[in-house]
Amino acid sequence: MTDTDNNASSTTALTAVPGGVNAQIIDAVNQTNAAVMGSAANQGAATAYQKVAQSAAFAVQDATDYSRNVENIAMTAQGVIVAKMLENEANIPIYTPVLAILQEMVVAASTNMATVGVTATAIATEFPATKT
Repeated sequence: MTDTDNNASSTTALTAVPGGVNAQIIDAVNQTNAAVMGSAANQGAATAYQKVAQSAAFAVQDATDYSRNVENIAMTAQGVIVAKMLENEANIPIYTPVLAILQEMVVAASTNMATVGVTATAIATEFPATKT
């Protein structure tokens, strides 16, 4: 193929449109804009989903920390109470109800952690990861 052949084929392929802009350039720009705008919406939705998922994970972590802290407090208090009971048998009726309350605290913290886990899972699962 000669330079003349290249110029001839280029000339027929690159025809100018009114206003001086080639139709292929306009088409390329339109296709690029469509591709960028289409992916931008999905990227925005993906970023929003990521933030929601992170927030859900933080909620589960916080509930886990809370449960662990309640258990530590309850175990420490139980140790002190048992020591007081062993020290003096007269303390047994005084401290027995406190042991029950401490157990209720631990159960409530565990229930809270389970509720937060289920709720966080539902939120992360139901939140759209992409633009529909």
